[in-house]
Amino acid sequence: MSTQLEEFLKAKPRIDFLIAILKTNIMSGPRKNRFFILFFILFDVLYVYFLILHMKETIKCDISINFLLPLLISFIMIGYGVRMIVGILKKDKIEVLMKNIMSLYEENEEDEVIKGILENHLKDSIKVYLFLNKWTVRLFILATVCTSLYFRLNDDYGLMYALPFNVPEGTFWKETLFILQGFFIGISSLHYISSDLGIIFLAIQLIAEFKVLNDCMKLLNERIKTNPKFFRKIIERHCLVIRNANLLSDIISETAFMQLLNSCLTLLFVFSFLLKYLTGIGNYAMIIIAATLSLPICFIGEFIRVKSNELSETLWLINWYELSLKDQRIFLIVLRMAQREYGLKAAGMYSVGFYTFLKILKIAFSYSAILYSLSK
Repeated sequence: MSTQLEEFLKAKPRIDFLIAILKTNIMSGPRKNRFFILFFILFDVLYVYFLILHMKETIKCDISINFLLPLLISFIMIGYGVRMIVGILKKDKIEVLMKNIMSLYEENEEDEVIKGILENHLKDSIKVYLFLNKWTVRLFILATVCTSLYFRLNDDYGLMYALPFNVPEGTFWKETLFILQGFFIGISSLHYISSDLGIIFLAIQLIAEFKVLNDCMKLLNERIKTNPKFFRKIIERHCLVIRNANLLSDIISETAFMQLLNSCLTLLFVFSFLLKYLTGIGNYAMIIIAATLSLPICFIGEFIRVKSNELSETLWLINWYELSLKDQRIFLIVLRMAQREYGLKAAGMYSVGFYTFLKILKIAFSYSAILYSLSK
């Protein structure tokens, strides 16, 4: 068994859980995974219901941050509901992509140099995933605790949900409601970030594939004459990478659009209050939270775009004139394919990258400034 496959199998239980969340798979798989996924779904539905009850009561009194923030959370939760529906509808594509990734780890390459390239990049991709999985979950738990404490100590925020029955008065019940609010925020955030980690895992594996292909292409000049079949292997690997890139883009198309939209709405909301309350620590914290809604997907989208562009640059350095006439024709087709920009697309139209994130920041701040100036 190859070392990269051993590393993959060690992390596979956690990966299977994240992919099951991404597919909203409650019908098959380990019983433990199905229980947690069903628990997440029911808890989210209950949380949205309590948020709606709170907004119904609050809007009768005054439209304040105690009303607007639950409204914003509801929009984010609805966006996540869209992600779950998309996961169900596109579970076959997710399974195909996972199967392609698994075949990469199971690949028995006879060439020692290519075998070393595969081993290094795939092992590194698993290490990066494990690092992100470990620290992202811990940071979100810490953020949940800090958020809950801030809401408890700040009267402007306070309780942002309502129960469908009367709660007895008293310090015990009051503190219990705030603790329950922390659980609602924490479990919903954990569900959200777990789904994000599933997408991030798929993206990391795609990036590793791009790196393997790029390093293999760099060997082509010295292998053209000694191993004529080597070029055909490169073509097969190139087609598989492009197919996987298109699969991932299709899988996250709708959800990426919802993430960008939710991030824009959140930033618009936060900037509006930031212009009025510059000293509020909660506003600055919410800017970070708003960024996390779309920054990870923009980051991996940018990384995939950069790695795909490196392929065309590497192809230009190949001694194509040393290939056979038939292979030269194939080379021209591959070069034409490599010149296309392979990245992630939101709603199949908008490129997902750092530039997109910066545009969202600019739009949100501009509209907030306009609203602030009109309100004076």
